[in-house]
Amino acid sequence: MKTKNADHLRTQNHALIELSATLLLLGLTVIVFVFITYMLFSAPQASPGPVTTITGRLVDNNLVLEHMGGEPISLNATIGILFGSIQLQIQAYDYVDSETKKDGLWGFGEQVVYPMYTHPEYVEVSQIEVMIINSEPESAIMFCSVLIDPLSDLSVTVSVDPESPQMGTPVIFTITIHNNGNINVSGIKLRFQLPSGFTFVEYSAESGSYDNSTGIWQNIAMIQPGGSAVLTVTAIVGQVIPDELTQLLILLDGSGSIRKADLDFIRNGFVTAIGNASIFPRGGFIEVTVVVFGGNAGGITCKVVLSPTVVTNETIDFVLSTLNNISTMPGFAATSCGLLLGCDTVTASSIFAPENRHVVMLISDGKASLLCNIDGDYYADTGGGMDPVTAAVVARDYLIDEFGMNPMDDEIDAVAVHVTDFSTYTWFRDEIVWPQPGYTAPPFRIDLPLHGFVCNATEWSDFPFIFKSIITNVLNRITLTADIVQASVTDPKVVNNIDGVLIIPQ
Repeated sequence: MKTKNADHLRTQNHALIELSATLLLLGLTVIVFVFITYMLFSAPQASPGPVTTITGRLVDNNLVLEHMGGEPISLNATIGILFGSIQLQIQAYDYVDSETKKDGLWGFGEQVVYPMYTHPEYVEVSQIEVMIINSEPESAIMFCSVLIDPLSDLSVTVSVDPESPQMGTPVIFTITIHNNGNINVSGIKLRFQLPSGFTFVEYSAESGSYDNSTGIWQNIAMIQPGGSAVLTVTAIVGQVIPDELTQLLILLDGSGSIRKADLDFIRNGFVTAIGNASIFPRGGFIEVTVVVFGGNAGGITCKVVLSPTVVTNETIDFVLSTLNNISTMPGFAATSCGLLLGCDTVTASSIFAPENRHVVMLISDGKASLLCNIDGDYYADTGGGMDPVTAAVVARDYLIDEFGMNPMDDEIDAVAVHVTDFSTYTWFRDEIVWPQPGYTAPPFRIDLPLHGFVCNATEWSDFPFIFKSIITNVLNRITLTADIVQASVTDPKVVNNIDGVLIIPQ
């Protein structure tokens, strides 16, 4: 079962290269009692000056110049920095800490720290030249070179076409390895494993060979700085069995605005989607709970109509029969009450664990009308300084905390049905769905797979199609990843060595 570790996300920005202290070496320094005209900057004549030792290093993309002994230097000293075609002049005073500024001198152990990350092109050169011109208390000119060690930085990107393929149709994955560093890299191996249920058709590669049985692409030709290598894999999309336990909580607004004909559409939507084995797996990976909310102040405002039930071939008839007999609760929409009862019902399940995937689907035609405090019962409350809308958001946050929800795996979605007030729709979108921000679906935006969604169904008659689309999206998402597992040199930036795509078979 998959645990809720943060999934890899695509990293597109390769401009800044993280350099640790091992990357660098400063040369040093000191030119003593020497008259110099520096070739990079126009420097004044200097009379013999005191002996001073300055060293430095690159730390997290910062150029650190440190006073290592000898006479102090005035903070009015000018520092020249040259790399490639870029020439900079700074004053030491502007790049020291407040303690160093007190006496106006750059003394032993004190540092000038210049942010090289403001000039990301510096990583494209082999060294940085530094010159310090000091005129107080006596004139002196010092310079040194910062050598940038050869740097390896491979990255991988994955794309898929089409993004929402039909079952039984071909799909093409394109995997690209990029060399963002400044040295050649060979001996690269990449792993891209098709999930079970996908049928491998063929591959093509600019170099090297791909073994579908292991998912390994190897024998790739050496990639030069700025170069890349491309692999394409074609496969037929098949049914993929989930490998994670998902607890699905459906919260249905059953208040007085839901007419009998509307309820028929709701029942039909539930039975049609959940009864379809091709989109709602019956292998024991999905537990479904249904809570209906509605009622009046001072009374019970919500009820469990389907207790937590793991869907299998043995339980599916019971589940469908129960859903086909759902009844409403005339009255007002006690949204917070439904959230609280749903949360407590799911956490009381024998299989509940924060490590499970949790999906909450709120189905409603309006904002909250009654409120429930978190006091252990599900009766409508009054007072307490909260309005029903605020209480619903508080209950939502309670549910997130109790479930231990993770934005990389879990979601709260909303289906706004027959909503004519745009402020109601935006309330669902901006306050209820989680993670934020919500987005309109369908059609689903699979470029935002980690965001909860809000769908505005114009009429209840649209609900069966909408619900089926959502269930397909929620339960049939497939993530495929490619990761670099070997290279001839060490890569200090491993965060971009893995990438993935999300597809939703239709």
